[in-house]
Amino acid sequence: MTEPSSHSISHVLPEPTRTLTEDDDEPPSSGTSSSTSHGDQVTDLGDKEQGECELVRDSAPSHFASLLSALRYTPLNVLLLCIPVSWALHYAAQSATLIFVFSALGIVPLAALLGFGTEQAAARTSASVGGLLNATLGNVVEMIIGGVGLQKCDLELVQSSLLGGLLSNLLLVLGMAFLVGPAEQEFHPMVAQVNSSLMMAAVAAMVVPAILNGYLEERLPQGEELGVLLELSRVSSVVLILVYCVYLYFQFFSHKHFYVDGRAHRKDSCDSETLPSRPKIKMNLPVSLLILVLCTVLAYFTVEHLVSSLDGLASSHRAWITLIIIPIISNAAEHTTAVVVARKGKLDLAMHVAVGSSVQIALGVIPGLVLVAWGMGRPLGMVFDPVQTVVLFFAVLLVKFAIEDGRSHYLSGVVLVAVYTLVAVWFWDVPDSGVVVQGVEVGCGA
Repeated sequence: MTEPSSHSISHVLPEPTRTLTEDDDEPPSSGTSSSTSHGDQVTDLGDKEQGECELVRDSAPSHFASLLSALRYTPLNVLLLCIPVSWALHYAAQSATLIFVFSALGIVPLAALLGFGTEQAAARTSASVGGLLNATLGNVVEMIIGGVGLQKCDLELVQSSLLGGLLSNLLLVLGMAFLVGPAEQEFHPMVAQVNSSLMMAAVAAMVVPAILNGYLEERLPQGEELGVLLELSRVSSVVLILVYCVYLYFQFFSHKHFYVDGRAHRKDSCDSETLPSRPKIKMNLPVSLLILVLCTVLAYFTVEHLVSSLDGLASSHRAWITLIIIPIISNAAEHTTAVVVARKGKLDLAMHVAVGSSVQIALGVIPGLVLVAWGMGRPLGMVFDPVQTVVLFFAVLLVKFAIEDGRSHYLSGVVLVAVYTLVAVWFWDVPDSGVVVQGVEVGCGA
C-alpha cells in the first residue's frame, strides 16, 4: 500500500510540522504552540547560532599557537630573512642596488603580516568596528613610505609612490582579477558606482590644482603661486577626508548590507568561508598587537634603508622605480589575495581589495599626508606631476566604464593590464623631477 501524499496529510493536520532543512529560509511554525510566530523562532535560532559562533570565536589560541599561525600565514614569510641582510648591507655601506633589492623583498612579508595582524585584531571586535580598523590600517606600508619620504623631504617619492599605488590597484590588480575570473563576472553595481564616484572626486582634487599651476603661473607675482596652491591643497584635503569619513559610515553602518555577502547565513557555518566579515581567529589579541607593533617598527627601518638606497641608483630610472616598483612590492601580498579570490569567483571581494584600497589611498592617505606635511613645514600639496596626473585620470575613467554596470569579463582585464604595461613603458626613461611652480622645483628650500 502506498503512503499518503503530503497534500492529503495537509487536510488531516491543519498545521503540519516540518523538519528544518539546510535549504530552508526560515523554520516552520509549530501546531502545538500557535502563539509563537515565525519571526520569534527565527530570532531564537539566530541567537542560538550567533552564540555558537561566538563560542567558537572566543576560544582564543595560545601564545605559541598564535605565533605559529603568524609564521605559517604565507610562504612569503621566507623573505623575512632578507631584512637582516638589508640592514647589514646598509650599515656596512655596500652597494645601493643590493640594499634596495633586499629591502624591497623584506617589505613584502611585512606588509602581509601587517594585514594579517590587523584582520585578527579586528576579528575580536564587532563587524563594524573591525571594518573600520581594517580600513584605517589597511595601507600602513604606504603611510610609512610617505612618512619616511616627508622626513627626508623627498616629495617626489611621496607623490609618485602613492600615485603608483593607485595605478597598480586600478589597472594591474583589478585587470588581473578580471583576467583570471569567470568568463561572465557580476558584482554589486551599487558598490561599483560608489567607488567610481569617489575615485572621480579624488582625481578632480588632483587635476584642478595641476591645471591651476599652469593658469596662475603668469598671473601671480613670482613666489606667490606656491602659497596659493598649498592653501588650495590643504582645503581640498580636509574636504576629501570628510568625504572619506562619510564613506566609512556609509560602508560600515548605514548601507553595510551592500558590503556583506547575503549568502553567509547558513546555520551550520561559523567559519571564515561563510562569515567573511568575521574571519576565523588564528591569533589571540596580545599576539596580534605584538605582530602589528613589531612589523610596523621593522617596516619603518626597512623602508628608511630602501629610500636611502634610491640616491645611489641610476637617476634616469628613479622615477620609474618610485612609480612602478615600490607600489608593487608594498602591496604584493594584497595583490595576490585579490587575484586568488577572483579565481574562485569572489569578484566582490577582489573589487574591495583593488578599488577599495584605491579609495583609501585617494581619500585618506594622500590628504592625510598633505596635512601632516603642513604640520612638519613641508610644501607637499595636491599638485602632482602633470603627466602622471593625466595618466591617473584616464585610468580612473577606464575603470569607471569597466565596473559601473556591475558586470565585467576577461577582455576588460586584458585592456586594464595592457594599459598598465604601457604606463610602465612610458615612464621607463622619464628623468627624476619634482613639481615645478613658476619655474622653480618645489622642495623643502622652496
